[in-house]
Amino acid sequence: MFRRQRDPDPTGDVVEPSTRGWDAVDAACRGLYGDQVPKHVGYFPGRDFGSALQGCSAYRVDDYWHYVTYGLSNIFDDDEGDNEGLSGWGYELTWRVRDDSAEPGAAPAWPFTILQRIAQWASEKPLLLDPHVRLPLGGPVTGHPDTGGPDTPLTVIALVEDPTLRRISTPNGLVQFLQFVAVTEHDWKVMQDTDTQQVLDGMRAVDGLLITNVG
Repeated sequence: MFRRQRDPDPTGDVVEPSTRGWDAVDAACRGLYGDQVPKHVGYFPGRDFGSALQGCSAYRVDDYWHYVTYGLSNIFDDDEGDNEGLSGWGYELTWRVRDDSAEPGAAPAWPFTILQRIAQWASEKPLLLDPHVRLPLGGPVTGHPDTGGPDTPLTVIALVEDPTLRRISTPNGLVQFLQFVAVTEHDWKVMQDTDTQQVLDGMRAVDGLLITNVG
């Protein structure tokens, strides 16, 4: 991904970057959740200093949380180079996670960590993620035990287009929202032997939003 450094203005002062890319992601989320104030986590040291993500927001919906990242698309600068019409990498990550928190109103913390880890890994590899990618994590998708997330037989992440956050056109280019779907190693092997889409369609027949339930 191309990234332009902040330029000084003629007076020698640093010009702060535009936030129009961030604002466009916010607007897409408001289209679903109105004025709900999400639980937001910022990542250190931040996008300008090596983090793949600047932050991640989680919106409460019924009995689950909808996580949305900020930073894989061009959220700040007006010009990061020629990305063929895409904003940054051209996507942000999302994850719908059934609430497993013992604290009412608190978004589970481990999805914030896993989203950042995978975003960092994909950015450094580099690997362009898309709805056909499957990521075996070699352990629980919750990062158990080091993230504080629960143990779970779900060990593989499949990517799909988010069912409600549609692709948007921003001042910095197009952004697609790619949702994590957690599956077992058995499901992953079935995907390899048959067809990923076939397995996911079977899951959609039970849950159209493909919410991750780690219990």
